[in-house]
Amino acid sequence: LDALDGEAELTVESFLRARFDAATTTSATDVDSRSDGTRRPGGESTCGDDEEAAAAAAAAAAGSSLLYEADTDLEFAEEVDPRVGDALEELNESMSECNALENDLNAARRERTRTQKEARERLAAVSKKLSSSVLDAVPYFHKRALAQMYQARSIEALRAYEAAHDAHDRAKQRNDELERDLIASSGRVDVELMEACADAARDVAETASVKERALGVHASNTRRAVQATTEATGLEKERRGAVKKAAPYFSAKTIGEDACAAADARVADLKLSVRQAKARYDAALRSLNEISEEVHARREAAKLDRERRLADDDAG
Repeated sequence: LDALDGEAELTVESFLRARFDAATTTSATDVDSRSDGTRRPGGESTCGDDEEAAAAAAAAAAGSSLLYEADTDLEFAEEVDPRVGDALEELNESMSECNALENDLNAARRERTRTQKEARERLAAVSKKLSSSVLDAVPYFHKRALAQMYQARSIEALRAYEAAHDAHDRAKQRNDELERDLIASSGRVDVELMEACADAARDVAETASVKERALGVHASNTRRAVQATTEATGLEKERRGAVKKAAPYFSAKTIGEDACAAADARVADLKLSVRQAKARYDAALRSLNEISEEVHARREAAKLDRERRLADDDAG
């Protein structure tokens, strides 16, 4: 609620500055996180860092490698651990997924850069034709943007009120139940029950306070939205000609900002998917390594057991 309260920090200067001019232009500094903790510029597949290790592990477990090859020193032929097949399949699938997602991420970054460039060029082209009209119409469009911002805040505050209202009802219900239990205890001292009653009463008071605060924030933002809308209407009447001529500029600005925001969201979603795919790949690689270590430990134990039996036979 603190973020929704108070005057909006949207000056005329910040309103005029297109968000795709600086705030969302991150492709120059955007980097991928490598699995070893270092970073590299976007554009290269990072799962490839472990491809040699993965290939070695795959070959090792495929049956023709030294890792899972039958140990000729053992008395009985050894079969490949049945878990290896599943582990290898998971490793290969996760590596393919990771590489595919990183390719998609790099494509999304390129598309974001293209979208930002097109938005800047489109806005600059319109600005050259309408520079004087744009400046005259700025106060109107600024007030309209403020009105939309306050309206959005008002809706968020109303949602916060509804959530607090439901929480308050649950807190009151819990408090009533505990009070009945306390009365039914017939005067016995139950410290835990008394503490629970105190906590429930505190929850009732806190949720009531949040309800009141949210209602106040909703009302103040609604009032500011109405005021900004009224001022915008007056400015539109005063500068009708400039507003009409400048409309294409602010329309291009909004379209560009929305397109760049969507491109940013696409990049952010893919970055999250890549991190999840890397985690899956790392888990598959660890699983295969654990199986390998278990196999070596089992072989070593069998070898020691055989040597001990041979020593016992020689001693006998």
